Amino acid sequence: MYNSINYNELSHDIKNEIDTYYSSLNSLTPSLTKEEAMTKWFNEKFDQWLIERYSSVKESSRKFFRFDIEIPVKVIDRIVETGTPESEEFDYIGTIVNISRGGFYFKSREPFNVSSIIKVNIDLSLIDKELSSLDALAMVLRKDIIENDTYGIGVMFSSVYKEDKENLDLFIFKNVAYYIASQ
Repeated sequence: MYNSINYNELSHDIKNEIDTYYSSLNSLTPSLTKEEAMTKWFNEKFDQWLIERYSSVKESSRKFFRFDIEIPVKVIDRIVETGTPESEEFDYIGTIVNISRGGFYFKSREPFNVSSIIKVNIDLSLIDKELSSLDALAMVLRKDIIENDTYGIGVMFSSVYKEDKENLDLFIFKNVAYYIASQ
């Protein structure tokens, strides 16, 4: 899954965690490769490890590590919009201000209602040329008024296709590894 991540390019802290995890798993499953252990650690341990060590917000309810980023998000459809009439065509661009494997928070001039389901497109190639865009369904969990005509919209990914999920995971992994290395 993470073929374009080179273990040797990872931060020292992440390498140590993966090595420890690999050693503990290898005693139970000797045929496990370091790459398989790295993928397993990323899927099962990575976010909690990041929250414990690097998050400025120590919330027990937070499942995924968030990091600040500025990237456009295109809302291409309102699948279920609570409280407003459905429109036949919808195409809106906002700006993501932070992202995690579980969702993101974006600035919007459109006041999406809580519990609405929207279809989004995020072009990750704007940040990393090795990646492509991803399409996902997301549920609106939070709506804040930032200014008179600007809203902060917090969404949780509710459906991401497998290839897009791998793209998102790789994007998160590479950018968080960079973030840790720059600390």
